[in-house]
Parts: sequence; C-alpha cells; structure tokens
Amino acid sequence: MWCTDLTSNNALAGLRLLTTRPEKQAARLLQPLQQAGIETTQIPLIEIRPCELDAAARQKLMDLDLYHQVIVVSPSAADLLITQLEDYWPQWPVGIQWWCVGAGSVARLQQAGIEAGCPATGDKSEDLLQRPEFAHYDQQRVLLVKGAGGRDLLASTLTARGARVEPLVLYERVWPTLSPAQLQTLRQGEHQAVVLTSGEALAHYTHRLQGQRQDLPLFLPSQRLVDQARKSGFTQVINCQGAGAEAILSALLQYFSSAQ
Repeated sequence: MWCTDLTSNNALAGLRLLTTRPEKQAARLLQPLQQAGIETTQIPLIEIRPCELDAAARQKLMDLDLYHQVIVVSPSAADLLITQLEDYWPQWPVGIQWWCVGAGSVARLQQAGIEAGCPATGDKSEDLLQRPEFAHYDQQRVLLVKGAGGRDLLASTLTARGARVEPLVLYERVWPTLSPAQLQTLRQGEHQAVVLTSGEALAHYTHRLQGQRQDLPLFLPSQRLVDQARKSGFTQVINCQGAGAEAILSALLQYFSSAQ
C-alpha cells in the first residue's frame, strides 16, 4: 500500500526522475511517483527472461506439498511460479506457509488465491528474517523461489537456523537492447535523479553512461548497491532502505527537501 502522506505531499512536484525497472514491474512504482507530482521517464535496464526448467526443478513443483515454507523473493518469481504450478496443481495444497520479501509479490500470489505473509515493515530479506516464523527450524524443507544470481542471505541464514533450503530458479535478468533515443535520454536527458532497484540495473546503467553524468543523485535500495555505485565513480548515492514505492518516495522527499 502506498503512503498517502508521501503521495499527497507536493514537495516533489515537478521533479524529473528516471526510473529503470523491467517493463512489467514499472507501473507499481510509476503510479505513486506520478501521484506525488513527479515527472517520470521509464527506461527498462533489465529484462526478465524465464528459465527452461530441468527435471529437478519440475520435481520441486510436483513436490510442492512436501515443503514447510515457500518463500518468493520477487514479483517476477511470483508470476512465473503461478504459471508453472498451474500445470501441476489444479487446487493449491494446504499446510504450506507462503512468504514473500515484498508486498508486490504478496499481491501477485493473492490474485491466484494464495495467501502469503511478508515483513511487518520494510521489503528486504533482512526484514523477512526478523519474523519469528524464521527463527528456528528442525530440518524442515523450505523452497526458495528466485531468479538466477542475487544475494545468498536468505538461503545461508535459514540453513544456519536448521532449515533444508532448496532454490527454485525461474528466471534470469538480462540487459535489454536499448534504442538510440533511450541511450540519448540516459546520457543527455533532463532528469534530475535516477532510481535503480537492482545490481544488474546499476551495472547496465554504469556501462551505458561511459563515465558521464556521475554527479546525478542515484536512489538505490540497499547499502550494498550504494557501495557498488561509489566504487563505479558516482558521487551522490542515496540508500532508500528498500525497493518499494514508499521507501523510494520517502528517500526522494528527504533528499530534495533538504537540498532546497
């Protein structure tokens, strides 16, 4: 749910912002930004490409009812999981604890009739791990639905707490081909700040800039990406403490209010 106080605050009206989410994920961020009066330009720097599942991955889908918990790390993972499961489960099995890292993934599962929990506050793996349901395991099986690569925090932490974690990789993130107009906008557009919500998007943005415009404020979801951006030469990097619309709006408001 978007924060009404942030979207109704006119302190951000007229701000020119570049967003870079994959096309299918862009609307959930763009709508609250535009409600706050922000002028947005969207150029997807990441494309979600489904993986071809091998026999082991398909077996995990068939064995869904044997898992104690299913953790879905992103809306893309939620969408692809539902598509795959519909071939195996005409009715969802009972007795599974469904969890998501963020509210966007919860909404995707709810649309398919699956009730899932998420962090009480925040939208990062660290926030999910603070819930008491993840404190201790006695060798229960946990299915971690995700994309290729990414952080190992969830799997390593839950394993250390006694879970048998099994990853199910459903997609990979690739760099899409950009048009000449999109490249010109990245390098010479009139935007005043940029939102990047993944390490892959930051890497693609850095590659395309070729050392240009490194003084523009970058709004990033974690300290890990802030450190990565600084190593790449960017001088104004802001940690939004999350990739959701509310976290991004809060960081934008704090930064541009203090800059006035």
